[in-house]
Amino acid sequence: MAKGDGPDRRVKTTDTLFEIIEALQSLNGATLAELADELEFAKSTIHSHLATLEHNEYVVRTGDEYELGLKFLEHGMFVKNNRELARLAKPVLEDLADATGEVAWLIVEEHGTAVYLEKAMGERAVQTHASVGGRARLHHLATGKLILAYLPEERVDEIIDRHGLPERTPHTITDPEELRAELEAIREDGIAINDKETVAGLRAIGAPVIDDETIHGAICVSGPANRLTVERCHEEIEPLLLEATNELELKLQSPPN
Repeated sequence: MAKGDGPDRRVKTTDTLFEIIEALQSLNGATLAELADELEFAKSTIHSHLATLEHNEYVVRTGDEYELGLKFLEHGMFVKNNRELARLAKPVLEDLADATGEVAWLIVEEHGTAVYLEKAMGERAVQTHASVGGRARLHHLATGKLILAYLPEERVDEIIDRHGLPERTPHTITDPEELRAELEAIREDGIAINDKETVAGLRAIGAPVIDDETIHGAICVSGPANRLTVERCHEEIEPLLLEATNELELKLQSPPN
């Protein structure tokens, strides 16, 4: 029960297991019947996987409903805390959030998507859909466009082919050639703006974290567009971002013992 041969060979039952886990997350908990309606698997198959997950403490059952257990948190926190960039970025993001009053984010790329790795909230910060550990496509984020701008061209093509360029708002770039032109401009400027491309009424400005000519991630400041004007982005926040990314790059070159 494996799919294919060679390096891309997959185990079908493991694929099924992860589909069930992801469905439990998207449904915010579900009964066996609800999972059977959501997924194209027999109830007996789903039940066997749920029983295995419960036995290994990855799922909690309350009556007829199953939900993901806190054991996943243990793994997630281990992965996050094991990332040197996340550890180094935390105080830098806190200073940035304090200076701007907005929310500051550290974003990295994994499997062609953006991962929200760390954040800090300023006194006027607005909580949005994003959360630490969440994922998003790269092309509509300031940080995502920065990452794409500094990746090899072949890798960018792979990401576009795999994930597409779906529209989030009327301002989202959905044309590959338009995106490539934007990436070229970002490489020249060293910063990127998400001008209401992810959420209507939200703007963000970001800068890359580059060490030894490798893009490690990007940080950004985001907030309501009426407060985070384009003028404020460039005149006030851009210098703070560049100072923050420079500090992070220096820390990456000489991490503390």
